[in-house]
Amino acid sequence: MADGLERLRELVEHVARASNPEAALRALSAMRGELEGAELAEAARALANGSSFGAIARALGISRQAAHRRYRHLAGAEPPPDPRSRGRVVVSNEARAAVAYAREEAVELGVGTIGSEHLLLGVLRCERAPVTALLRELGVDLETARERAQVTIERGLPEVEALGRAAPKGISSYAKKVFAQALQAASDRGDGYVGVEHLVYAAMQDPDGGAVRTLEALGIARDTVYNRLAQ
Repeated sequence: MADGLERLRELVEHVARASNPEAALRALSAMRGELEGAELAEAARALANGSSFGAIARALGISRQAAHRRYRHLAGAEPPPDPRSRGRVVVSNEARAAVAYAREEAVELGVGTIGSEHLLLGVLRCERAPVTALLRELGVDLETARERAQVTIERGLPEVEALGRAAPKGISSYAKKVFAQALQAASDRGDGYVGVEHLVYAAMQDPDGGAVRTLEALGIARDTVYNRLAQ
């Protein structure tokens, strides 16, 4: 919790120091993601400790039905990892949630690997993320994207590392590559964090990646998404 509060303080300071409104808005978006991710982590921890959906609903001031809809996918799951990444690199809770969702999507699609197509599906499950709103504006919805998901093409040595269908752990070498590109994009933009928007931006850099190929199968050109995220 102390780490989470420190991260929020950093983001508040980033908003205050922002040289332009776009940078401030990105920091505010990251704050929203941090809070959403923290709520997700605490809900998972509460369920793991035996709390009922009714108890979680009372704590959040929402109905039991709303709590069940929002967190039923966490029942029986391990709590999300700590919101801070190793060393000085900061990955938002929302981005970590997207990766956790990507693992679930890979299993549901009957594979034991994580490609950028699964990261795209994971991002689409982060319903409050601005980049998800952008994708929906372009006509991308979760169910259709699942139906049209295209597998990342492997070139030369396998880029996607098998994780095991029953219980995928860690992330694949391909997903690590996307993370590295997302980190570079965040650094170039001076954002100070890696969020879901950086994951999508990085995934758009590989024309053979499943995310790009899935969007193309939906009739959406890679450059359309890439250029909107680059603004």
